Amino acid sequence: MCGIVGGIAVKPFDWLDDPDRLDAAIDTLKRRGPDDRGKLVTQDHRAFLGHRRLSIIDLAGGRQPISDESGRRHLCYNGEIYNHRALRSALEQRGHVMRTRVDGEVAVHLYEEDARAFVDDLDGMFAIAILDEPEQTLTLARDRNGIKPLYYYAGDDRLIFASEIKAILPLLPARPEMSSLGLREYLRWKYIPAPLTIFKDIHKLPPAHLLCAKRDGKTGRLVINVSSYWQLNYSGRKLSNEREALKRLDEELRASVKSHLEADVEVGALLSGGVDSSLVVALASEMSGRRIKTFSVGFEDVGFDQLPFARVLAERYGTEHREEHVALDPMNTVAELVRQFDEPFADSSALACYRVCQVAAEHVKVVLTGDGGDESFAGYRRYEEVLNPVPVTPWQRITSRAILASSGALFSPEAKYLKRFEAVLDSPLRRHEQHLVLCSPWLMNKLLTEAHRPAVSDLDVFAEHRQLALRNGWSPIDVAQFVDLSMYLPGDILTKVDRTSMACSLECRVPLLDHRITEFSATLSPELKIRRGVRKYLLKRLAERYVPRELLYRKKMGFRVPIRRWFKRDLLDQTTDLLLDGDLVARNVLDPNGLRWMLKNQRRPWIDFGSQLWALLFLETWSRTYFS
Repeated sequence: MCGIVGGIAVKPFDWLDDPDRLDAAIDTLKRRGPDDRGKLVTQDHRAFLGHRRLSIIDLAGGRQPISDESGRRHLCYNGEIYNHRALRSALEQRGHVMRTRVDGEVAVHLYEEDARAFVDDLDGMFAIAILDEPEQTLTLARDRNGIKPLYYYAGDDRLIFASEIKAILPLLPARPEMSSLGLREYLRWKYIPAPLTIFKDIHKLPPAHLLCAKRDGKTGRLVINVSSYWQLNYSGRKLSNEREALKRLDEELRASVKSHLEADVEVGALLSGGVDSSLVVALASEMSGRRIKTFSVGFEDVGFDQLPFARVLAERYGTEHREEHVALDPMNTVAELVRQFDEPFADSSALACYRVCQVAAEHVKVVLTGDGGDESFAGYRRYEEVLNPVPVTPWQRITSRAILASSGALFSPEAKYLKRFEAVLDSPLRRHEQHLVLCSPWLMNKLLTEAHRPAVSDLDVFAEHRQLALRNGWSPIDVAQFVDLSMYLPGDILTKVDRTSMACSLECRVPLLDHRITEFSATLSPELKIRRGVRKYLLKRLAERYVPRELLYRKKMGFRVPIRRWFKRDLLDQTTDLLLDGDLVARNVLDPNGLRWMLKNQRRPWIDFGSQLWALLFLETWSRTYFS
C-alpha cells in the first residue's frame, strides 16, 4: 500500500525549481507509505511523479516510480495487483523485461501494448498513474469497486493528482474555496460521493474510470478525458439453482482469499464476529497453512460489544487472536480523523474502525477484512423492504396523510415518530433512498445560510445511478444494490476503511470485493439473496460449511458506536459551545438560529439528531483545520 502524487501541465510547474516543495507534498502521505519514498521530474518540468511506499511485495527492490524498457514511460501506483504472477509470465513470453518483482510493474508493460485497455487485465485494488513522455500523456486509473482513492485538481492547463487531498493542496497557488454542492451532498449522505469533493476544482476519479490528460501540440491546451472501463451488469438470465450457485461462490471466494494472502510480509485479519469477517477468516485459516493473527476490539457500552462472537470463531480455527476493550474519545479522535480524511466524513463507525486498525498495526502490516458482503449479497434490511414491500391499504394511506398534515404543531418534520407514516406513502425505492439520507432538504434549509441552501440545479449523484439502473430494466432490488455498490460502498464504507487503516500504516484487503465476486453476485436471482426473511441467504448457506451456526443467524449488530447516548449527555454541551461559537457560523455557512433549534430539540426524548450533530461536529473541526 502506498501514497502517490503527480501532475502534468502545458507550461512548466514553476515551483519544481524548489525540490523541497515537492518533497513536502510527497511526505504528507508518509503514513500511507512509511518505508520508502521516490520521485521523478521530467527535464522540462512539465510533469512529475512522487511516491511513498508501504513495502509488501519485493521489499528491497520495489522503489517507485518504475519505468518500462524505454525509460520513457513511468508508473507509480497504490494498491495490489493479485494476478501479477500470471500477467508477468505472459508479458515476459512476449518479450517484456521486468526490473522488479513488484506486482504493479505489470501495469506499465500492459500499457505499452494498449494504452486504453491495459486496465482490463488487472485484478485487484489500485490507483495507477502512468506518465508517457513520448505521447505527452498522463493516464490515471482507479479499480473497479473503488477500494483505493484517487483525487485530482484540474485548472489553468494543469492537472495534479494524489491519493489524498492533503498532497494536492501544497502544490496549488491558493487554497481552493469550499464547494457548496459538496457541502450539501455531505449533509445529505454523511460523505461526499464521486466525482465531488468539499473543494472547488478538486474531484474524485470515480471507481472503474480512466482519466487521460494529454498535452495537445496543435491547440496548446491540456485535454482531459474521463471515461468508464467497467460496470456491473444485472441483465441476463438469473442464476436460481442453489447447488450450482453455492459451488461457484465457494470456488470464487476461495480463489479470492488465496490471492489476497500473497505477500512478503505476514497477513492477518480483522475479525468482528459477523458473517463476512468470520467467513474470510475461516477460509484464510484453511488456506494459509499457518496460524493467522486476528484482531478484535470491544466497547464497554451494552449492545456494542461483539468480542464473544469473534472469540468463538478464533477458537474454532486456532487463530493467534488479540482482543482489546477500548475507550472511545470522540472529541479528541475527531481531530485525528479530520487530518486523515481531508474532507468532512460523518460515518461515526470510523471511530471504531480506527481503533481496531491501531491494534492490528502493532503486529502486522496487512489484514483481510469482510467488507462488501452486505452490498453484494443483500445484507441490509433496506433490501428486504425493497424486495418484499409490506402491502399498504387505502385506509393506511389516508391515515398517514392526515397525521403528517396535522403534526406540525407538535413535531418537527424530522421527528422519528413521523418517519413511519412517511414510509407508508413512499415507493420501495424511495424508502431505500430515505434509509441512507442524513439530512432532508427541509433540514438543510434550516441549518444552512441562504448562500449554501439546496438549489434546483444541484447534481444528484444518487438519482444518476438509479436512473441508469432503471433504464436497463433491472428489478428494484438490483437497482438498490447497484446504487449502493456504485455510491455508498466506495463513498462511505471503503473510504472509511482506507483512511483509518492508512492512518496506522496498515493495508486492508477485501476479498469479498474481488470484481469477479461482485460480477457473480449480480447474476443471482432475488431468492438466493433473501429467502424467508434471511438476508444474505446464499453467503450464509456457504458460511455454514466453515462458520459456527450461532454466528450466522443472530441479530445483525454492525460496527457501531453509541452516538445517540453521547449526544443525549456530555457531548451535547461540548458540541453546543463549539458550533455556536464556531468557524462555520463566523464564515456564514451555518445559520445560528437553525443550530439553536436543533440543539434545543436534541434534548427532547422523541427526537434524536445525534448522527446529524456528529456530522456538524466533524464539519466544524474540518473547517477550523483547513480554513482557520
